[in-house]
Amino acid sequence: MSDKNIEMMKKIIEEKKKKSSQQSCNMRADKNIGGSRKAIKKNKQGGLFDK
Repeated sequence: MSDKNIEMMKKIIEEKKKKSSQQSCNMRADKNIGGSRKAIKKNKQGGLFDK
């Protein structure tokens, strides 16, 4: 690659970095670490006809 191409690539990358740093997106979802869940039933118990 020539030096001209490398300089253009660097310029484009810097512009993208500036653009992404200016975006203040604080709309990230809250993390739910250690939240409660419904218990999983492991043993099968009869159905309709096992009464």
